[in-house]
Amino acid sequence: MGLRSRSRSRTLVRASFLAGLLTVALAACTGGDAPPPEESPTTSPPPVTSADSYVFTDSAGIEARIAIESEGAVLTVTNDTGAVLPRAGVYVLDARAVPEGESEWQVERPSVPEAKHIGLVVMLFGGEDYGAFVPPQPGGAS
Repeated sequence: MGLRSRSRSRTLVRASFLAGLLTVALAACTGGDAPPPEESPTTSPPPVTSADSYVFTDSAGIEARIAIESEGAVLTVTNDTGAVLPRAGVYVLDARAVPEGESEWQVERPSVPEAKHIGLVVMLFGGEDYGAFVPPQPGGAS
């Protein structure tokens, strides 16, 4: 056996030893236990729509509706969570655009904006954001 042949055999033995050691190490790291089954992620319920009101629902059992009636609005909250909720409120984003060429624009706070000017309505309980309302949808339930 020549010098080259011994060098190759030693390299082969070292490589085999390292491969075996790596296999043992990987088997020890993973253990023999199967991974726990994954649970399906919880998702929000499908949106509830209405032809005449903004609707907010969540998976905990809260449903809120805002109906705009002439100069005012009525907020109705149904609480099926099994817990007391803090004071309800809403945040309404007025989506009117600033007229082109205007450098100043006066913002007035009407009692309730016209439905065509509402960009977003957010449900609040105790001042905390619970999520957005779905706007009225043509053909939605009333």
